[in-house]
Amino acid sequence: MSNQDKGEGVISAARRVYAFFYVGNDISQPQMLVDSIRWVDWQAEIVHCTDAGTPQINGVSRRVEVDGDRRRLMTYRLRAFRESGINRPAIYIDTDMLCIRPIDAAALCTEHPIRFCTRQFSVDAAFNGRFGGMDFMEYDQRPLGQVYPFVACATVAPDSGVWTSLERELSSIDPKFSIWYGDQEAMRRFAERSGMSPAHGLPETAFGCLPEQSQYLPAASLIHFKGPARKGLMSDFYYYLRHRNLQDA
Repeated sequence: MSNQDKGEGVISAARRVYAFFYVGNDISQPQMLVDSIRWVDWQAEIVHCTDAGTPQINGVSRRVEVDGDRRRLMTYRLRAFRESGINRPAIYIDTDMLCIRPIDAAALCTEHPIRFCTRQFSVDAAFNGRFGGMDFMEYDQRPLGQVYPFVACATVAPDSGVWTSLERELSSIDPKFSIWYGDQEAMRRFAERSGMSPAHGLPETAFGCLPEQSQYLPAASLIHFKGPARKGLMSDFYYYLRHRNLQDA
């Protein structure tokens, strides 16, 4: 592992911490995420977990380079978060998101130290056991909210230790999950083992709100543009937020 510090390098206890994992040459999406965080929380500590080949993203406080297999992104992501070295409360988020208000991870994990994002949208939708041409037929046609009650887009934890447990869960099951669904599979298994209730998680309406769910957007902290159909909307929202930020400056 290569750990390259950018900026101060040491996380200040006075600043809110955001972490994300991204590898790849096209950094337009994670750049939009980072910009959105800076607009609402300019003093934030932003940690980018990545590999040596991914370009630098502007606005990142610390870059942590971890070797891994891009073909097995689920395993890679969990390992990268584990090796992030974050030793205080942080929120770990996907890059297909925009932040629209500051997120205080320390406050969020006071009552329940580890909080996954609880699924609230499409909970009754039938799970597709052939998703992506893979074989997940053991869950086929079961309600999505039962198969995967947690969405891996946002996790609050007191430090990076939870990712050690999740990586251990993933390493003990079928290798197919290291390619897809592995993080959600590990989270459900971890929650079942530890007695963690979805009722104590981060509500998806606030920490993974879909852009079409307009009734929840005013109170949301994160908008989630998951799936190909929503990716184009991310740029539209980004430029709207940028324009609003410039007007408020």
